[in-house]
Parts: sequence; C-alpha cells; structure tokens
Amino acid sequence: MLTLKARQIYRKELDTKRLQRAFQKTFCFLEMDPQTEVTLQLTDDKTIQNFNLQYRGVDEATDVLSFENTFTDPESGATYLGDILISFETAKNQAEVRGQELMAELEMLLVHGLLHLIGMDHSELSDWEEMSAAQDSILSELNNPIQQSIHKPA
Repeated sequence: MLTLKARQIYRKELDTKRLQRAFQKTFCFLEMDPQTEVTLQLTDDKTIQNFNLQYRGVDEATDVLSFENTFTDPESGATYLGDILISFETAKNQAEVRGQELMAELEMLLVHGLLHLIGMDHSELSDWEEMSAAQDSILSELNNPIQQSIHKPA
C-alpha cells in the first residue's frame, strides 16, 4: 500500500491513481506482496537538499531519495518497507527538459525509488544493467515513455 504525503499545492497537479498503479505494477513485477507499506513524500528542493546532505553528504537538491526501514508490525503483521522522497520542483523541471508530462516523471521516480528500497543500485555496471532493465520493463508496462533514464556509472 502506498501512502502519499504532499502539500495541497502539489496535490492539485497529481494523478494519485497513476502513482498507486505504478506502485502496484512495480510490486507485481518484483513478485512482492502489494500490501507492503511504503510512504511517498513529495517535497521541495530545499527539503530534499537537507536530507541529501544529512544522509549522503551531498549539498544539493536531487530528484529522489529512498530510505529503507523494513519492519513488520507485531500486532497487525503488516510489513513496512520504507520511505521515498521526491522533489516536486526537480521532477517538474526534469519533465520539462525531457518534454514529458509531470506524471510520467513522477511515475519514473517512484519506480526508481522503489527499486532502491528493495536493495537495487546503479553505482556498478552490473548493478546498473539489472536496475535499468527492471525500471525500463516496469515503465513499459505502465506505458510510460521515459526509458534509459538511469545514468550509466563511470
């Protein structure tokens, strides 16, 4: 289950059903329980920059950050996977640069964040190949035109 947190000013530009669908398709592709809980927070550049500095030592805004925090609630049995932060401002700018709609960019960033939550990475070539292929497959299933968006490691 995806829990979305966003300021009202951002919510009016969102198609929350598309984000829920992207979440479900990703979990189906990964053969994970769709009842697993994830929180998606849409924020601004300043906030994500602060998190990026605190947790990655990088003093600049970024598009998406994932924070794995897997645990199972002993009372309900629900599994919580973690949190994803997306900078709404950066996503909007990237969508404009790509010539794509905002929701396509947000879907791509959500899928990317979910793949990081399950432990995928793209800092090594072999990991990049696996994560890039998975992300592109999921986005294709969503009819999302953004492909090959993960930068190849140097």
